[in-house]
Amino acid sequence: MPPSRPPVKSWRECIRHFTWAWHTVIMGTGVLSGLANSFPFGTGSTVLKVFFMLFFWLNLVLFLIICGCTIARYVMFPEVWSIMLRHPAQSMFMGAFPMGAATLINAALILNQEWHWGGKSFLWAIWAFWWMDLLVSYAVAFGMVFTMMVKQDHSFAKMTAVWLLPVVTLIVASSSGGNIAPALREHNETIAILTSGFSYTMVIIGLSLAIMMITIYLARIIIHGPPDVSLILSSFITLGPLGQGGYSLLQSGQDLSQFLPLHNTGMFPQSAIAGQMIFAVSFCGAYVLWSMGICWIIVAICSIVHTARKGKIPFAMTYWGLIFPNGVFAMLTVKLADVLDSYTFRVFGAFWSVLVLVIWIFVAARTIPAIIDRSIFKAPYLSDAIANDQPIRAPKDIEIGKEKPLPPVELPR
Repeated sequence: MPPSRPPVKSWRECIRHFTWAWHTVIMGTGVLSGLANSFPFGTGSTVLKVFFMLFFWLNLVLFLIICGCTIARYVMFPEVWSIMLRHPAQSMFMGAFPMGAATLINAALILNQEWHWGGKSFLWAIWAFWWMDLLVSYAVAFGMVFTMMVKQDHSFAKMTAVWLLPVVTLIVASSSGGNIAPALREHNETIAILTSGFSYTMVIIGLSLAIMMITIYLARIIIHGPPDVSLILSSFITLGPLGQGGYSLLQSGQDLSQFLPLHNTGMFPQSAIAGQMIFAVSFCGAYVLWSMGICWIIVAICSIVHTARKGKIPFAMTYWGLIFPNGVFAMLTVKLADVLDSYTFRVFGAFWSVLVLVIWIFVAARTIPAIIDRSIFKAPYLSDAIANDQPIRAPKDIEIGKEKPLPPVELPR
């Protein structure tokens, strides 16, 4: 007798189980529009323009739908907010919201600068939206770090790469600012320099926090092994701050090399080569981050293969976490190809961009049937009760941070 299938959730119950992880769909779709615009071969071709417009409008529609569902969830079920905020893994996905919005800001800037949509007023509107995204990114990054300290239970053995999601918001917002600054220069150089300075500061703050967390994560997987099957795909999240951070350093470094010096006095930072010095340091940092990205690609693949050999990795929203980190790594590769004028980097960047598209198609094809049968709507921190009148509660088996202590280790005398 075949096993009975669980009852189909009502749409009200689906809204109740609509998590912040859905915003990774916006991130993954949005990065493809950026890859289409920066693809190193066939630049400006009709095919790439069609891909760009397709993913931009699709992403805008997804953004409106997902934001609407998120708002509906906390209006209809306000008690879910506190439960979500105390969950040591799922709450980290709040960082996906400003990062997804940043991909739309980047695409809108491309429409304004390369397609000449909206003119000067649209550019200033994009700049205003960037400031809103910047403020939300700071609030999420430091708000979640504080929440992790005072409201959540964490343990070293249960640490995963999703810790990175809140702090990567700063890096993603900084890269958007780095893209906007050159466009503002012809209208107001002071504001352009201010934007570039804020972006450079943000990427340094974000990278400092991210690299410290990546170090902790490396120690965790060495001592305790890869994460369990439900979060093993998050291993690729480490690629996000490295790829996006390197891109932001290069972009902001290029901006400052054009803006500086303001006045040539012969002394740093007003010397004639001040801008080029900053750009050189930024390039070195970006190349180091790209090299670290190669390292973490190998680690992530080995971790996933090791876990997959022990059992099948079930399809869930975590699959969408594969796309954005790999996408920004491809964008960094293409950016390095432009700076170095390297054919090798262009080929590698093109290959990785196509790979990201293939992953997106695979994950999207798996997601659509899961939406139809509503099996993908499952918040790990909520009960599986279907009845709408049952109280929302966290399942008893999710008590991360309350594991049994390990026996004491006796050191040799």
